[in-house]
Amino acid sequence: MATRTSELTAADGVLRLHLNESPYGPPPTVVDAVGREFERHGSLYPEGESPNLRRSIAEHLGLPPEMVAVGNGVDELVLLAALAFGGADSTVLMTETTFPGYLFAAKAVNATATRLPLKDLTVPTDDFVTAMKNGADLAYLCNPHNPTGALLDGGAVDMVVTAAENSGTVLIVDEAYMDFAADETASVLDSVRSGRRVIVLRTFSKAWGLASLRTGYAAGPADLIAKLWNARRSLPFNVNRLAQHAVPIALRQTDFLEQVQHRTAVARELLCTRLGELNLRHLRSAANFVMVETGADSPALVDRLAEEHRILVRDLTPFGLDGWARISVGTPEEVDRLAIALRSLRDTAPSAPVPTPPALTPR
Repeated sequence: MATRTSELTAADGVLRLHLNESPYGPPPTVVDAVGREFERHGSLYPEGESPNLRRSIAEHLGLPPEMVAVGNGVDELVLLAALAFGGADSTVLMTETTFPGYLFAAKAVNATATRLPLKDLTVPTDDFVTAMKNGADLAYLCNPHNPTGALLDGGAVDMVVTAAENSGTVLIVDEAYMDFAADETASVLDSVRSGRRVIVLRTFSKAWGLASLRTGYAAGPADLIAKLWNARRSLPFNVNRLAQHAVPIALRQTDFLEQVQHRTAVARELLCTRLGELNLRHLRSAANFVMVETGADSPALVDRLAEEHRILVRDLTPFGLDGWARISVGTPEEVDRLAIALRSLRDTAPSAPVPTPPALTPR
């Protein structure tokens, strides 16, 4: 992968570490292909059924096309799952303090949302299993978890899949950040391949650097995928023409993905090191972000980072995690820029909400 200017630093010098975007951009071959496709066919609607896109993803996964649906990002697939498997008389299960799209999707179909509090900032698998046994029509499980970055291992995930099968719950495992996790056994893709009753969601917005094209996919049993896919038929088009053209090309660039994964892991470790040097408590993450304890007034710290240093990070107060922020992993140079800014805030304003206790765990 050639050295390039990070995609996270905008023309105005603002560093975007708040949306978990890739600093490395998309594969160069995709950039060229999208430009040519737009020049030739920019005035034409896309294929409504996305046949080539679905087929390419299915081949990449080793699945038949009828086991794959695609969406305008994972967000749309979350909503389609609620439309397909929820409703006014349904119960939708999720954790608290996670991606808000699950709750919004449940509310959109007038379902009853059951939200389980995290335990030690991780998914409470035992409680999740019990809740499914007690009656849940649909369940969203985020792994790696957003925003904590915690990863459930393969054994814990298998326990949840088994409980869903036994209870009849449609289990949706959102693996938007799984490309960054070192433990591939934590993914349910092999469970899908073996015929288990679970649907996995993946995205091309993160490691593949295609966030602007808004493309995600769902893979699972053909009957469940057919029902989910049918829920989008009121919309004649969902995935745009450029995305349908770009993703099959990207999937052939496996070396690109491997380099992004490696570079992200290196920069994530550096970020944890820099946070440790500042005595900032943080959680070990399997994703391309790190959750950091920022003190009693996290919104003020986030505002100061933006106003004084032009660095955007995500305050987690709206997630119900007061005193914490989520920081995307940029390049090593961007990690150092962030560390300098955090140190400056601490040193120039001793009363600022940047805690400086002894080193704390867990990271």
